[in-house]
Amino acid sequence: MMSNLLQELIAEILIRLPVKSVVRFLCVSKEWYALITSSYFIKMHLKFSIETNRDRTLILNEEDFAPASHYFSAVQFSSKHNRFGKTVEIYQPLLNWVVSDYCDGLVCLHKGHEKQDVAIWNPLVRKYRRFPFEPIEEPSGLSDVRFSHLAFGYDPHNDDYKVLRVIEFYMEDMIGMEFEVKVCSMRSPTWKKIDEQWPNMVICCWKSVALNGDVYWLVADRDGQHRMSLLAFNLATEKFRLYGTPVPLENYLSTFLDVLGGLLCCIVHDYTFCDVYLMKKYGVESSWTRSFKIEKNVLCRDFEYFRTLMFSTNGKKVLLEEHPECGRTNLIWYDIEKKRCYRVKNRSFPYVFKVAICIGSLLLLDGDNVIDPTQKENKRKRKRN
Repeated sequence: MMSNLLQELIAEILIRLPVKSVVRFLCVSKEWYALITSSYFIKMHLKFSIETNRDRTLILNEEDFAPASHYFSAVQFSSKHNRFGKTVEIYQPLLNWVVSDYCDGLVCLHKGHEKQDVAIWNPLVRKYRRFPFEPIEEPSGLSDVRFSHLAFGYDPHNDDYKVLRVIEFYMEDMIGMEFEVKVCSMRSPTWKKIDEQWPNMVICCWKSVALNGDVYWLVADRDGQHRMSLLAFNLATEKFRLYGTPVPLENYLSTFLDVLGGLLCCIVHDYTFCDVYLMKKYGVESSWTRSFKIEKNVLCRDFEYFRTLMFSTNGKKVLLEEHPECGRTNLIWYDIEKKRCYRVKNRSFPYVFKVAICIGSLLLLDGDNVIDPTQKENKRKRKRN
């Protein structure tokens, strides 16, 4: 009985520690290793990280058009002042792969425009898993004009992380079209074709989002009216469902989807302002609520678009990833009450980049190790000497 109580106490302590500390304790004993690598402990540790916003880390994918992509991490070291530490270069598991999406501390990577190579990476534990190469099955009678989309999310019903790949095929006249939808998961790393018929709609936003076991796209009718809707795909049932948007989106310049504060987020851009809507009750169209409005004159002058990344710890500010038409990528804290922007000043940030948000997660501890190229070179030098 005392042994069981001690084990429970150790687990309660370790759950509250950051990822780097927990990983170090894997070598303490066989008992500690078994505890830390158990699915129950990994789930509880992740749950605590989500509830406390622990280990919030920016993963910056530098976009400098160099032959190789570079990745950097920056830890949010001050939750009170919403500051980020100096960036540290981290080594990607596979050369020249780029970030597609992220969820629960895991980052989905892909290579090539057609996204036939996919991998899942946990930057904080330096582990990854590569999915099998999946060729594209082109339907007969269609041209080579096609567009590939990847989505990555968590299926709570089956306790599994899944990647969804959607290929749009077009006729030469760009009128006729077909879709190929396939899914692959961490528990069952084989690609499976989805039989559910894709609706007669076209994807009109490059970015999908995943929340509560569903993957969402912004889609438009193909009947000439261009009415826009939200198309949801459930990762467990593998069924599609259409949802209404907060406002008629076809009346605005552009629209983007995100997840903000654990809620589905719709960002609507007009000429002079941006409205940010949140779906307060999951799956209920009538619960769409305008959370805040941003006047464009408070942002960068040559502002093109922005993404919402996360709320501050007190919920009064939101972190924006701002992309000007040309020039440097900016991270900005927008004060919702004061309606003011505060640029994140960090000289160690790359000039142009995209952001993935990672929280403390021990997922993928059983994955392949990410090899530090400098360590490999040092080993070669030692062997020569």
